[in-house]
Amino acid sequence: MAALLCDTGGMNETPEQLEARLKICEAEIAGHTAVVDQKSREATTLQRDLAILKAKIDKAKAEIKARDLNITKLDGGIKQNQKKILTLAERLDSLNISLAKILREQRELESASTLQVLLSSQNLSDYFEDNDNYEQVEESMQNLFAEIKDTKSKTEKAKADLESKKTKEAALKAVQVIEKKKTEVLQNETDKVLTVTKGEEAKYKKLVAEKRMIAAEIKNRILKLTGGGELKFGDALALARIPEAKIGVRAAFLLAILTQESGMNGVIGSNLGRCFYNTPWKTPNGTVMATNQQASFLSIMTTIGRDPNTTPVSCPISRDGTYGGAMGPSQFMPTTWWDVGKQSGYMRRVEEVTGIAPASPFDNLSAFTGTALYLSDGMVGCRATYGSMQYNVEACASAKYYAGGNWKKFMKSYGAQVANRAESFQKDIDILDAQ
Repeated sequence: MAALLCDTGGMNETPEQLEARLKICEAEIAGHTAVVDQKSREATTLQRDLAILKAKIDKAKAEIKARDLNITKLDGGIKQNQKKILTLAERLDSLNISLAKILREQRELESASTLQVLLSSQNLSDYFEDNDNYEQVEESMQNLFAEIKDTKSKTEKAKADLESKKTKEAALKAVQVIEKKKTEVLQNETDKVLTVTKGEEAKYKKLVAEKRMIAAEIKNRILKLTGGGELKFGDALALARIPEAKIGVRAAFLLAILTQESGMNGVIGSNLGRCFYNTPWKTPNGTVMATNQQASFLSIMTTIGRDPNTTPVSCPISRDGTYGGAMGPSQFMPTTWWDVGKQSGYMRRVEEVTGIAPASPFDNLSAFTGTALYLSDGMVGCRATYGSMQYNVEACASAKYYAGGNWKKFMKSYGAQVANRAESFQKDIDILDAQ
């Protein structure tokens, strides 16, 4: 048998074989990481940096192969779940047919009164035999009800598992697209270094100095967050990289959403974080926050340990709606972050991605991650409409983020602004990635 390699292998490989390949890929990734770490401690030279670039490219390629293997594993799990759901559906149909039969038998037994049964029976023993039959029917019916309930529960769990696997697979595929582009950036940088320097150390020293100056300027650039506050570009990028690697929403796009300095005609950002939830306002309920948002807001404040009376939220913006109350850097509404009545929202999903609980909409990492998840959800429908056209998909998702179901009206305005800003950010990120 041929030795396994870090590649996708055959389509019919067992989960054990896929896992073995994955371990080989992980070992390769660790080896390339060690080379980068070792070389980074050496003095800067052309040969050293070329070796680092090569190791980064090889590492990225191994990571891409590892993700391909994980996608193959998930695909196998998805197919198993689909078969399981089909089997459970067939079982449920069979149980319902049996239940219908038993219900008919029950109705037939109940249709005759005790007197009629006694009159039609040749003796009392026949009557009691019929009565025993009735009890058996009742018992069979109760058993069927229990099995139907159990089958429905198993079906719901199988469907939830299926959706979870599909979500993970979609995220991995989205990350693949991002990482392949990063690999291209590294390869282009290698080609550029060789072309510009022609192998001369002096020319390379000059190139390095220029690149470091540009990178420092990019990293230290101040970004204003949509929900208020400021971050250096380098710090914001570090935060955006975390959900990018796990959710597949590229960092440039996420930053473009969260750092719209002027928003739509200067409106976004002008009324953010200047009110409190119970601030008196000319609204139907007399306060900044809608009544149906307040229970969730108070619950969130209790969970994250903040005083609701001193925690700033957005003020109402007349053109966008009657009420305010959006929270934190990403401006999540309370029921979107966590609907206490429905026990649903982005909070738990954010905790799963970051590993930090409780997730707070006022924490930068949690807010960035929540926005990435929100955008990822919107991009599903956008990809169905625009396919692999990244600009259109991101413009569409941006418009959904801003206007919800009315997104088409804003795709060429707000959506285009964000998509253009994302392209600009990506150029800066490519420069930093090539360092």
